[in-house]
Amino acid sequence: MKQVSDADFGCRKCGKAVTLEQFKSSRFCPNCGTMLRPLRCWIFQFNPAVYLWHDWIKENGEGKYEQWLVSQHAREIHKGDRVAIWASGERAGIYALGEILEEPRIKALRLEQQKYWIKKEDIKKFEEKKSTMVRYLKLIIDNPLLEEACRKDHLLKNMEILKHSQGTNFYLGKEHWKRIVNLTSENTV
Repeated sequence: MKQVSDADFGCRKCGKAVTLEQFKSSRFCPNCGTMLRPLRCWIFQFNPAVYLWHDWIKENGEGKYEQWLVSQHAREIHKGDRVAIWASGERAGIYALGEILEEPRIKALRLEQQKYWIKKEDIKKFEEKKSTMVRYLKLIIDNPLLEEACRKDHLLKNMEILKHSQGTNFYLGKEHWKRIVNLTSENTV
């Protein structure tokens, strides 16, 4: 799997990510010359009683791309942004880290994902709302960063998802992202 980075800026055209130090030396992409923009971080949440995400991961493995609804923040979510995958429910917490591969747009759910939706009528949401593709950079399924640990952490306890858990997409501060990457760095992919 691609390495999880703590890059601060990215190229919307080619996806190249750079650190703050690299950005200070040039505000343009070293690959294609496009002006760099700040990368944002997000939490995408699924409900295991509605979507069988764990089954999808087991059957499709690492390095796969998965389509996610963008029900909130569609104008702010962009290619190259970072995303933590959060399961709600009894074992709520972060199970994967990834990156956004494309700008959100309305498109039908990919056929290979449809069988993992418990209520088939939920598939129609993809024809009404924007979605995007996520590539997983790190899976932490066997040792997730659970909600209880997040609530006890001095920094993570302030995450938006812990204050307002209704929804699919939540803003995640850059400091929260870096803390999550650090806490999960010892977990295996």
